[in-house]
Formats: sequence, C-alpha cells, structure tokens
Amino acid sequence: MAKTNNYPVILVHGFLCWGSESNICRFLPCFGMWNGNARDAIMEEGHVCYTPHIGPFTGMWDRACILYAMIKGGRVDFGKVHSEKNGHERYGETFPGYVKDWGELDENGKIKKIILMGHSFGGPTTRTLIHLLAEGDEEERAGTPAGELSPLFEGGKANWVHTEVTFAATHNGVTLPDAARPLVAPMAEALFAVGNLGSGTWFSRFYDFRLEWFGFTSKEKHIPFSWDKIKNLAHKEQDNIYWELSTTGGSESLKNTKVYDNIYYFSYYGRRTRRKGTLEYPSADIWLPLRLFSPFECLYSDADHKGEEWQANDGIVNVAAAHHPAGQPFVEYSTLASDADIKPGIWHVMPQEWKDHTSYMGVGEKHDDYQNYFKEIIHRIDTLPSID
Repeated sequence: MAKTNNYPVILVHGFLCWGSESNICRFLPCFGMWNGNARDAIMEEGHVCYTPHIGPFTGMWDRACILYAMIKGGRVDFGKVHSEKNGHERYGETFPGYVKDWGELDENGKIKKIILMGHSFGGPTTRTLIHLLAEGDEEERAGTPAGELSPLFEGGKANWVHTEVTFAATHNGVTLPDAARPLVAPMAEALFAVGNLGSGTWFSRFYDFRLEWFGFTSKEKHIPFSWDKIKNLAHKEQDNIYWELSTTGGSESLKNTKVYDNIYYFSYYGRRTRRKGTLEYPSADIWLPLRLFSPFECLYSDADHKGEEWQANDGIVNVAAAHHPAGQPFVEYSTLASDADIKPGIWHVMPQEWKDHTSYMGVGEKHDDYQNYFKEIIHRIDTLPSID
C-alpha cells in the first residue's frame, strides 16, 4: 500500500525510565538499551523521531503538560487550578519545541500531526495528552484568568494526532502496587530522597528526576534536604505516579478518556508467565530482575482482579491491564482480513507476544529483530490515511 504520511514520531518512556535530555541516554537509550535503538530504526524509515525525557517519577497530568511543551515549544504550564490543588509550582521549564508547527496547516491546507508511542506508563501519558488536546479541562478554563490559559487546556485539538501506539501499557492500572501496598510509600520516600540528595550534582544530570515543581530536586542547583516535601509527594494520592500505577488510581485517573474517530489506536502487549493448574508463575526466560516483581502479580487476587487474565503478566504489567483500556472499543488485529480493514476510533489489539516488560526496551532482543520490529510498525502506520 502507498505511503500516506510522514509525521514525526514521539516515543514516550514509562516509570523509572528516561529520554534523550537525560545524560544516561548517551550511553543507554531507553528504547533499545544495548541491543539497538528504536529511534534510529524509525528515522531510517523517513520519520523524524524524538524520545523526550519527561521524568521517571512524574505523575500522569504533569507528564502530559511537559510532553506538550517539549513538542510544541514554550514553558510548561501545569495549570493554575491543578497546581494549587496539588500543592506545587504552576510553571516548569521552557523548551524550544521538537515540532514548533505542530497543529498548523501545511502547504496543502492539511493539519500537521504527530504519531505518539508510549511504553508502560507512557501509554497512559499519551492517552492523557490526547484527552487534554481534545477536551481541554473545564476546571482550568473556569479558574484561570483571561489571557493566562494554556492552549493545552482549551481543547479542540484531537486532530493533532494521527496514531497512538502503546507497548505493555498500564491502561487499567497494575496489581503490583496493590499487592505490595505496604512497601510503596517507603520505596517512594527512599527514591525521592536520593533525588533530593543528588540535586545539582553529576547524578541529577545523568538521571534527571524532573520533579523540580515539588521543590526538592533540581538538575542545575543543590536543594537542601526536605523530608516534609518528600513525604508529602510520596503519600499523595492525586498527582502521584505510584497511586496512578495502581488499579484504583489508574482507573480513576483515566476514567474520562475516550477514543476519537480521527485517530488510529494500536496496543502491543506481552506475557512471560506460565500457568500450571490454578497457579501462575514466571517463566525461566523472564529477565532476571523481573523475577522479583512478577510473583506479586502471579499470586495477587481481589474481587475485581482475579483469574488468569490478571495473574498472567510480563513481569511488571498484567495482561488484562495492557490489553486495551477498559470500556473502550477494541478489535483483535488477528481477526482483520488485511491492514485495509484498520479503522480509526477503535483499539487494534495485536496478538499476545512472548515478551517481558523490558523486551519493548530491547532487553533480551536481537539487534536486527528489535530494529525491524519498529520498522514494521511504522510501515503499517505509513499506509493509514490522515483524517482531519
């Protein structure tokens, strides 16, 4: 089929991970690690591709605001109402913009769009960005003085995105934070403390926590240690990545999102656990560090999250969490006669893959296989007509 678009691609990382603005990416690209580079693979197919660093511990709304500013250019505006409600600064960094003319008309009168791809928590991040582009935010519109409102909160921009692709996304929250609930806040406190102590040092430039608006991290200057600020964020429910990763927080944070009939949607997900009788257990070939986390999900069960679909996982994300966003329309890609049957406004769920959570980052993958994996995805998107 003929190529129909050449839109820029934005690859969005998830929890704990990093993008090109963090120095770690010079040595270890998040999308590829030591076995390739998805950005290079996509660019070889004629697309400009960016891998923004939006913070390893940043909450969903804040990530979407940072992502918008990094793509379009300008100062990050977290929103007057949101910032006051969640007790942090309203404004963040100023960025030159990857795609400054994003959303403008080209020489043929067509809207200049982008393609969004998100791994893990990057999936909910891209969904949140699309929601804000399309719907804006009523509270921000009502509570922000005239002339101060960020264009992101105006709405009416669903046609700025051509395709959304997610990999092992935490669409419906995951049971790992639920199963390990007593450990979540202490772990968050410890990690945030590291970020505070490392502020203004080589460490903060190598691995940027990007939580400056909460007042205890900085890449450029040392911030005095503040246990109160650390505990405040670690124990928050709203605007907290740990809560948003849980099944309750994930569902609550994304309950208003929906699909749009001018955007194409694809969900890729994997599994690296096996079932024996009524028990689920990690496969022997799952990446070693994930063997510490996978059993929590294999064994966890509650009234709403039980059975094989929730116990089966990729080491971090449950199969049921990654398959597709609950309540939104979907179709199994394997049931389509050909790619000509791909339609906008519905999730196309790709066949389950024998991958763990880090496989989509290149861990355990062969270099050529990893590169070709992303090239195949781009080839498919290239044939999809643009709908304004």
